[in-house]
Amino acid sequence: MRDPRPSDASRASGRARHCGPLPGLTRAGAATLALIAALAVPATGRFADAAPAGEASDGPAAPEPQTAAASTAGTETPRGFRPERGAAQRDLEARLRARISRQRIEQDLQRLTAKPHFAGSPADRDTADYVASELRRAGLSAEIVEYVHYLSTPKHLEAEIVVPDPVTLTLTEDVIRSDPFTRDAAQYPGWNAYSASGSVSAQVVYAGHGSREDFATLERLGVELRGKILLMRYFHAGEGEKVERAERAGAAAVILYSDPAEDGYRFGDVYPDGPWRPPGSIMRRSVINTRHLGDPLSPGWASKPGARRLSPRRVEGLPGIPVMPVSYRDAEKILRRLAGPAAPPGWQGGLGLTYHLGPGPAEVRLRVEMEAADGRIWDVIARIPGKEFPDQWIVLGNHRDAWLYGAGDPSSGTAAFLEIGRALGALLKEGWRPRRTLILANFDAEEITLGGAAEWMEEHARDLSRNAVAILNMDSAVFNPDRPLSVTASGSLRTLWRDVARSLDDPRRGVPLYDVWLEMQNRFRSVPSVDRPVPADTPELAAPEVFNVPIGDDQTVFYLHLALPASDMYYGADYGVYHSIYENFHWMKTLVDPDFSYHALMAAYLAGGALRLSESDLLPLDLAAAASDWQEEVAALRGLAEKQAGARPGFETLAARVEEWRAAAADLDAARQLVLGSPAAAAGARWEEWNRRLMEVERSFFAKDGLPGAPWSRNLFAATRLESEESTLPGLRWALEDGNTRLLEQQEVVYAAALARARDLTRALARDLRAAASALPAPR
Repeated sequence: MRDPRPSDASRASGRARHCGPLPGLTRAGAATLALIAALAVPATGRFADAAPAGEASDGPAAPEPQTAAASTAGTETPRGFRPERGAAQRDLEARLRARISRQRIEQDLQRLTAKPHFAGSPADRDTADYVASELRRAGLSAEIVEYVHYLSTPKHLEAEIVVPDPVTLTLTEDVIRSDPFTRDAAQYPGWNAYSASGSVSAQVVYAGHGSREDFATLERLGVELRGKILLMRYFHAGEGEKVERAERAGAAAVILYSDPAEDGYRFGDVYPDGPWRPPGSIMRRSVINTRHLGDPLSPGWASKPGARRLSPRRVEGLPGIPVMPVSYRDAEKILRRLAGPAAPPGWQGGLGLTYHLGPGPAEVRLRVEMEAADGRIWDVIARIPGKEFPDQWIVLGNHRDAWLYGAGDPSSGTAAFLEIGRALGALLKEGWRPRRTLILANFDAEEITLGGAAEWMEEHARDLSRNAVAILNMDSAVFNPDRPLSVTASGSLRTLWRDVARSLDDPRRGVPLYDVWLEMQNRFRSVPSVDRPVPADTPELAAPEVFNVPIGDDQTVFYLHLALPASDMYYGADYGVYHSIYENFHWMKTLVDPDFSYHALMAAYLAGGALRLSESDLLPLDLAAAASDWQEEVAALRGLAEKQAGARPGFETLAARVEEWRAAAADLDAARQLVLGSPAAAAGARWEEWNRRLMEVERSFFAKDGLPGAPWSRNLFAATRLESEESTLPGLRWALEDGNTRLLEQQEVVYAAALARARDLTRALARDLRAAASALPAPR
């Protein structure tokens, strides 16, 4: 899905049954119906060597020598391991890397991207069968798990400028002669899942990125929004939030587009000459904004067949106005016909004109007909039981559904995910067993509501709450090797991902991935990202930045609802064909990763982190890093309180509690090293008990009854809501932003208690480890 911004946590999804042709079809309307037919009827594959799902292919290709190179650095004992086990762990990781084949990854990507496979479609089920069959061929026990899901697909789409002069807008993308995947582009119009149906003809207002601040600016300038069509840019806020803000302001409809200032020619040559978004490209996104993630009609419980369903009329966050995406070429046609005041400087985009706010004189007529109904989605789950600690789980996640071909998002990740499964299967055949349980989870319906992950999480919430060590997600593997590696993770996982990066070499440069990661982040630190605007004065980094709010892709549901440690990753967050027809195998093979070496690197990276969690003596969770994140956020919130008129500085108790926890976590790190270095540790250590207690610390920040006004979200560190563009310490932040003093005082008590619990658990574990290191008692 990309965009691990907090504002994207509220995304959700759709698809439905398809109706027959409608009278009076325009070219775009006929194209829409062709899309429905393509979704409803499995298409033939584009590649002759791709075996049908469930049938044996010619078998996996032989592994190539060292496809994911180990670094010459990183020979120290991995964090969480006894010194005498360090060499064996490095050898295990090397053995796994040696079994990762770039050729097999390329073959998988060809097979997975042979046809569009939107969630719930027959082609989507076909890819589920393929993933399951390949994991089984690798020797893993894989099952397909079915859920009911409320889905949304288009029946008919039209758009044209009617004033001041008639111009038909093109709702499909351009055919590019060198790209065979675009030959049928007319069958696949751009559309937004969960748009409401409706016909609207109204003047247009340009509303920037549709953020909370943008709407406040329009109100301050006196720009009339009621009854208007709002033209808004993608990025910098979640699409569902943009649409809900527009609806609350009385807008009649929304048009979304991706401006070249974000991912077009501003950054380089456009496709097919380069990787950036061409003028006729259309980005597809979901525009739902429910207060929970997953199937919209089953909030809080798994949508197994036969489970209770809500009426869509009872679900808050389903849009009530039509929404349609267009290319920036068509957006320019509208912008050139807008008058009114010039847009603020920060709203001026990359097109060769001055952007005006309107209203009008441009008037656009939209016709959007959607069909929404219950359908089916399919997760693929494989489990490798742990031989020593089977009730401690590491979940490796990826999703499979795509808006169209999805060669980057998500199929690059799915191909790497499959190769991890094969490599683990090879190790199993050689007699290896993980110490802890590994779960490989290939989710469905991520693009629309994080649906497959949410339903599986809800079905297994009790066991996950008790047993999950961490959720390690790789939504997609490779987008753009010319941009830095992107990792977002809970603070306790940050050191893990930095350490694993030291053990691998970047394939292009032949030096440790860690060094390339840091160098590229510093090189691009002043270049705005589509995911995060970067101030020009951003200081140089001393270590690679791991973004500490893992919200955006499938890991989000585990992080928000169960407060579990989680992470996500991909190489190069910024790329120009996101969610378009051009994000296909031809694009990947010719422009992005021709030899699939970065796919292999990312497979080794994710698997390396999983193996360190599964094989460690004491889990390499860095509570001191997590406490430092809390310390920074509490300090930032105190600064916000001091800036607000009449607000007390406050939060002294919270600042004290978090400093106490940070000190206890530093002491725990030292105690952990004492135990790991003790000669008697192997005989007398209580590894299972200690690791459970280590896992329990971060459960302190699980809010059983949910956050104020957001009961589905239960992580005290981060969550999102429409009214706030910041995500951290939400219970406190929201009360402060709303000026609700009573709620703020209540939340201070809640947060102080959670921090005190984390401190006490950390202190107690550190004491026990120190005592054990000096005189290890018999196991109990």
